[in-house]
Amino acid sequence: MEKAIIERVQGILNTPLQDIKTIEKISHDDFFNDHLKKNVPVKITKMMDHWKARELWSLDYFEKIGKDKETFVYKGNIRQNETNWQFGAFQDYLNEIRSTNTETYLGNMPIAEMFPELLEHVDFSLISKNTVRNSTSLWIGPPGTLTGWHTDRLANNILALIEGRKLVFLVNPKDSNEMYPSDKYEPGSRLSDVNMESFNESKHAMFKDVNVQYTIINPGEMLFIPQTWWHCVYGLDISISSNNFAFTPIDNFKMKSAELIKRKLHSAGLFSSKNCVCHYVNDEGKRVKR
Repeated sequence: MEKAIIERVQGILNTPLQDIKTIEKISHDDFFNDHLKKNVPVKITKMMDHWKARELWSLDYFEKIGKDKETFVYKGNIRQNETNWQFGAFQDYLNEIRSTNTETYLGNMPIAEMFPELLEHVDFSLISKNTVRNSTSLWIGPPGTLTGWHTDRLANNILALIEGRKLVFLVNPKDSNEMYPSDKYEPGSRLSDVNMESFNESKHAMFKDVNVQYTIINPGEMLFIPQTWWHCVYGLDISISSNNFAFTPIDNFKMKSAELIKRKLHSAGLFSSKNCVCHYVNDEGKRVKR
């Protein structure tokens, strides 16, 4: 699957794909100075051996601890296509993912709310040591999931693979104009109109000249995605991953001021209410927050 995706993306671009920098280990101070402070991505391959998640997490494990849970899932690429959320039994969605013939994605589930005990199974201190607020999420999906082009506007992000693999493409924020930012709203994010599954060359011609970096994240590896970097993520296998959104003091202030006001206006239907990622229309025709 990864070969076909890489070849298709390279076929769109006029410039060759570039490898994301990869290292084995790094100290907290060096990570802060060389990557967090400079806004430079990096893949780190050997700093998760001590994680309990590596030992415990699997579909069977989540079926056991999540038997009474309910949650939201989304179907397909909701950032460039239609927003499609569903709500139901956590175990039912795990069974759909086991079948692999599904678009069901248990994406961006807040660990602190659903499985607070799992916070002890991961270690994002590499980034949390130098930030003031952190939010940790869980992602479980089948092969073929797609998180379309977007940026995390206020947060730095580390994505860690527990099981399965993911293919990640990155674009530097200096190329944001060529990414065709869209009007679709997602809290804390900035979305692109560029759709990798149905690329429209006539509408998005400048994207072809963008410098795109890429890497495959394997189990036991993590990728630092700096704030405002565009990223697009493909699930290559049944995958279980966790990520941590980390906020600096300045970003946390923005989150609690201007961003909070924007989110409240949006929830009330007074800002970008008709085209967003965070709401869907239920069977009764009502706008519902996922």
